[in-house]
Amino acid sequence: MENCVSKMELRRHLTTETDAEKLAKRLDEDLDKFIDSLKQTPYKDGWNEATWREEMEQHPFFTSKPLNPEDVPSPLIEGLQKLRFDPEDNTTEELANKHKIDGNFNFKCGKYRMAILCYEEGLKLDFSNDHLRAQMFNNLAASHFYLKNYRSSLIAAEEAIKYKPDYPKTILRAIQCCMQLKEFDRCCELCDIYNIQIPGDKIISRIKRETIKSKKMMEMEKRRLAKFEKEKEIERKQLLDELNKRHLCIIGLDNEPIKDLAILDPKMLGSIKPVHLLAGRLVWPVAILYPEYNVSDFILEFDEDSIFYNHLLEMFSEKPVWDVEGKYSVNTVNVYFELFNEHKKPTNVVKVDIRKCTLSTALSFFRCPIENGIPTFTIYFAGGEHEKKFLEEVTCY
Repeated sequence: MENCVSKMELRRHLTTETDAEKLAKRLDEDLDKFIDSLKQTPYKDGWNEATWREEMEQHPFFTSKPLNPEDVPSPLIEGLQKLRFDPEDNTTEELANKHKIDGNFNFKCGKYRMAILCYEEGLKLDFSNDHLRAQMFNNLAASHFYLKNYRSSLIAAEEAIKYKPDYPKTILRAIQCCMQLKEFDRCCELCDIYNIQIPGDKIISRIKRETIKSKKMMEMEKRRLAKFEKEKEIERKQLLDELNKRHLCIIGLDNEPIKDLAILDPKMLGSIKPVHLLAGRLVWPVAILYPEYNVSDFILEFDEDSIFYNHLLEMFSEKPVWDVEGKYSVNTVNVYFELFNEHKKPTNVVKVDIRKCTLSTALSFFRCPIENGIPTFTIYFAGGEHEKKFLEEVTCY
């Protein structure tokens, strides 16, 4: 303070009481001036008044939130952690307990994954306190349970029981996991163990009764599914036998026997039922093409013993929307299918006698190609320009 008096001045002026009063007043004025000068120079390194809460949260001593596993700790936090977990200043049991405390803090904050990391780090340490280890496994089981990791939760709970067999809380957790995992036998065993420690618990007795009932229902369902799968397998073999009897032309097989029904699956057409048996006869999905109008249609279930005429009669019972001239009918169309060489190139076509030819004849005798489980036939207006142009380009049988 520039205006403050020195000690020598003080001794020189303190001659009378009046002088002392004047000096005291002067000192007070000098102090006020000094304080006023401080107010004009704010402290730049301090916390901002508007954001002090957020800045305090970032300080490791004042934060109320745990770190996330993906967060990068600040150098201050990292340094404090190293000091806190220094193996030279802590026994392995003390270190394990600190990991447990951190895990519990994260668990209470709902940071279950972070809690799991803390417990697992502590359990890696070599310490001999079975009670502490059981607690950590129990807390690890609880963390996994809240994340619905029931298998991991059960494993941790079973480990806790190994170190502390009389641990009702952990046994109950293991029972809950077994119920979620449908491990009914182990669930009943754990219920019995729990009842030994806490006899007459009505909730556990009810859980055991429900578990036994659920086990019986599951076994019944397994038997039903096994029977269903057996029947499906018999049907599959019967279908394969019937298909191979007919010497069909399957695109992609090169005249080999059919061994896998997947080759007859109508790919990309999930709503279409593949070839199947009905009273010992094959029923096919059949595609119909109309090149003149660039449209197509499906006969979803074409019995191999039925003739084309019957299906076409039903298809043309009403005028198709695309038939603007109204010229397509069962009596005015011709039906063809193309034959292919080994390179899937059309070589010639076969005309189908719709009043006599069955689908079986077209597939087995004339060997209409079947691709993706669907025989395909083309329909033209008889005598029309499109049919003439088509027949000029191919050889017709």
